[in-house]
Amino acid sequence: MSAESEKDKERLSQAAKIFFFHIRDLASFINKFVELFNLTMKTRVLPVDLKEDCCIKDFFEQMITNFKEMQLMVEAKHKQGQKRPLCSTVATAVTSAVEKCVNVSPHHTVREMLRNIQVPAAASVLSSSLVLGSLELSFSNLMQFPIMGLRLCDFYREETKEQSGATTSEKITSATTSEKITSPEHPKATPEDALKKLQDALGTEDAHKPEETAADELEQLIQTMELTLQVLQKAIETMEGGISTFREAGTK
Repeated sequence: MSAESEKDKERLSQAAKIFFFHIRDLASFINKFVELFNLTMKTRVLPVDLKEDCCIKDFFEQMITNFKEMQLMVEAKHKQGQKRPLCSTVATAVTSAVEKCVNVSPHHTVREMLRNIQVPAAASVLSSSLVLGSLELSFSNLMQFPIMGLRLCDFYREETKEQSGATTSEKITSATTSEKITSPEHPKATPEDALKKLQDALGTEDAHKPEETAADELEQLIQTMELTLQVLQKAIETMEGGISTFREAGTK
């Protein structure tokens, strides 16, 4: 095996590991958003449940189902004559992710949104269709991506003992090749098996340089996810700031 091919395999392996942690970050951010929605609307929307042996597609479908549920709650409260909450815009925009696919670059949309999130008020985030428009595009693209049929653990198996409180980058840096948890249903796969499964899912086996092509595609997907995570995290921070300001005003 050439040094170049070995380098491409390492790129693909590292990209798979980053994707694993980004999916977990996404689940965490979505659940934080659900928590803030429940606080604002006084509802009990359940958080998404992400398991390492679950299919990536199932996770996204569950996430979209949650947003549909939030939209129904918003509509019910609106019919009761209550004031339309800011979160309704978010629920409406994300619900449309399963209804249509917009042919716009998600990178462009997200960057525009990041430039526009400057005003320290929840309304500046939640009332803007660009926030959920960027998420909608990313979710739609991910739902159509061939790796959606894989399980989360197909990308990376976390060690039994993980550093508590460590950031994604710290976890990736500190990860080693020590033996991971296995079971009769999911026996331990070798690194070669895992990379082969990724290449098969990405459909790069017939490419001139399959490892390089697979790494390129997965890295491009990661870039889109990172921009989406930035938007979602910024929206959550702004919502939290708005709720804190509201509480402080209520005590005066």
